[in-house]
Amino acid sequence: MPVLTSSDASVANKRFKLGEEPVVLGRHPKCDVHIDDVSVSREHARVTFENGQYFISDLESRNGTSLNNQPINQPTKLYDQSEIRICDVTLIFSVSESNIQTIRPNLRNNHLINQGQNPSSSVMIDDFEDSQSKVMSRFDVPSHYSRNNNHISAEEKLNALTKITRALSESVERDQVLSRILDFLFELFTEADRGFVILKGEDGRLQPLGFKTRRPGDDEMIRISRTIVNQVMAAKHAIISSDAASDDRFDMSQSIVDFRIRSLMCAPLINSKDESIGVIQLDTLKQSIAFKDEDLETLVTVAMQASLAIQKSDLFDELKKAEEVRADLELAHEIQQRFLPQRQPVTENFEFFSYYRPMQQVGGDYFDYVQLDDKRIGIIVADVVGHGIAAALLMAKVSAESRFALATSDTAVEAVAKMNNSLSGMNIDRFVTLAIALLDLETNKLCIVNAGHMPPIFRTAASGEIEQIATEEAGLPLGILEDYEYESIEVEIAPGDVVVMYTDGINEAMNSDGEQLTTEAMIEEIKASQAKTPQAVGDQICQAVSRHAGSFPAIDDMCVVCIGRKA
Repeated sequence: MPVLTSSDASVANKRFKLGEEPVVLGRHPKCDVHIDDVSVSREHARVTFENGQYFISDLESRNGTSLNNQPINQPTKLYDQSEIRICDVTLIFSVSESNIQTIRPNLRNNHLINQGQNPSSSVMIDDFEDSQSKVMSRFDVPSHYSRNNNHISAEEKLNALTKITRALSESVERDQVLSRILDFLFELFTEADRGFVILKGEDGRLQPLGFKTRRPGDDEMIRISRTIVNQVMAAKHAIISSDAASDDRFDMSQSIVDFRIRSLMCAPLINSKDESIGVIQLDTLKQSIAFKDEDLETLVTVAMQASLAIQKSDLFDELKKAEEVRADLELAHEIQQRFLPQRQPVTENFEFFSYYRPMQQVGGDYFDYVQLDDKRIGIIVADVVGHGIAAALLMAKVSAESRFALATSDTAVEAVAKMNNSLSGMNIDRFVTLAIALLDLETNKLCIVNAGHMPPIFRTAASGEIEQIATEEAGLPLGILEDYEYESIEVEIAPGDVVVMYTDGINEAMNSDGEQLTTEAMIEEIKASQAKTPQAVGDQICQAVSRHAGSFPAIDDMCVVCIGRKA
């Protein structure tokens, strides 16, 4: 009969036989497998029997459940000698009672250290909750060493502290920093059997990131006591214990009792903000050896230097990541520029102008010229809500969709409807404003569809009048409502006429007083300049934005496209 076994003192039933009924594991006394541990949820996990197989599933517990050192988020099949980990408690699944093994085979995905002819013995097992520990280094020492024979003088310790300060100041990689810390500590404290560094991760969880042991067998039974670590970090005080197994400050922590920790020192790592970021701990397993107060003072000194070195390594990592992001953004900027037209269309009767400037290295504004045939050109100006990478990614989607929609549609309305349905079907919490103008080179007519965008500005050469068009026909932005019916407006472009399409980064450009440029001011600028060609009108608008904003940084992407018929 299949069975769950555990040697942990918090498990009431050390050997639980499994049948076909579900078995609940948890802290509640009514659970089938009662685990008396405050870190275990009331109903933590369940073992079920389906189609001749057993499965383990987590019951949305606070600290999670792992199988063979891998967190589980769905029912997972159990195999013979599978290791179920619930917080600090380990249970072994065996297909029958005859298969229960006295010596547990290692099922964890461990880091190995080659050690002479016996690399398989150099496996570090760490049962710290949700940790990803790393074996840093290890070397052997004679097994008969003692404190009296190995105690180093004050002068030697001072030299070693000077050495560690110099070495840590030269180290920048975190792994290298942690490795050197432990190496030097083992030089300073020859009585120490094990040492490790625990740091708080970005998610607030404590992670054992550095570990060192003197003897090959010690790393096979490493368990780190949260009791000690939490106490030291909370109080920001270093502690020393000559007999940790009987020290009432640690409430007889199972980790201490199980692994016979006799004497230990633990010092907090405090950053420049006076925050506890982790601990350094050294311990010994020999009853005849005990750390002294002077040893703790030395460990605190090392911890102070180590804290600075760790902070420096973290800053170095942040700098590297920032450099990588910067390089990626530069590449993204180059790629995005390739999405945009590299030159203006060349026609017999029409001229074009375009200006594009993202607020950041990549942006969500977009414009394009799509040559449909010898008689028609599609002009697109769009604005993805938001800025940065997310907006730029959606802009790339709009680029592809707009070209496809125009190429497969007979009218501008049909093209916009296709784009809207495509973006609405993505079900993302973003929308796109867009204006499409379909220019007929034979009839000199411009058909405009406005999907929630800034109304184009139309400057008539004959009368000098300037007005906004496609205002009443404006529909919803793309991506909001599927199967929305858009309307179009058609205007005839006479010689000298100019149409301006733009994004809201232009008319909403802000100065240091928080005042926007406004569309009305743009129109007045065009009137006052008496600009005639698309190039002149576009330049005048860009100059107006520059004068208004001054040195105040842009708050949005900017795009302007002008279409004009030659006089």
